[in-house]
Amino acid sequence: MILEGAISYFAAFGFDGRTRELAQHLGISQALLFRYFPSKAALIDRVYDVVFLNRWNPAWEDMIVDRTQPLANRLKAFYKDYNRNIDRYEVIRISLFSALRGESISERYFARIRDRLIHPIVIEFRHALALPSAQEQPVSAYEEELVFSLHATVIYAIMRKHVFHLGSVQDPDFMIDLYVDGFMAGAREAFARVHALVDAGTRGDSVRRT
Repeated sequence: MILEGAISYFAAFGFDGRTRELAQHLGISQALLFRYFPSKAALIDRVYDVVFLNRWNPAWEDMIVDRTQPLANRLKAFYKDYNRNIDRYEVIRISLFSALRGESISERYFARIRDRLIHPIVIEFRHALALPSAQEQPVSAYEEELVFSLHATVIYAIMRKHVFHLGSVQDPDFMIDLYVDGFMAGAREAFARVHALVDAGTRGDSVRRT
């Protein structure tokens, strides 16, 4: 009860409130709150587990790297399932509130997204476009930023729904198909331009060192 109430409270009001205010909102004493969660940080850690980790599907990581399927099909399948899992009021709002407050929730979750989703997707694009492997050339921040743009496009509709309280389309899967197809259409040129920029910077660094 305390955990569910805390999730609702943080989603509605953010993390600025004190534990005394949270206890009052839950209709319990502060002593009872501390009996189960000795600190606000401990409570936030459990919120992270429930709101984010419990919604994480390990199959996503396998889905992304399954080269028996075309990359576009993998991305569509992944983002449709990902979208269904995070399309929750508490997930989106707690994510934004924690980022604004500099809470560890956002740092840990986005590190997980970067390491387990964005970085592997970059590697799969390199393979699909016959670009150097990560062993031959480290993944650049530009490539990750490029893939993050697709990721942001997919989740922005959910943000409009839960943060700005605007309507959403009836068929989000259809939109995800469009987003991925549009991204794929420009991917070859976009990655080529990124690699040209990175290669030019590397050569420039080499010249300066010599």
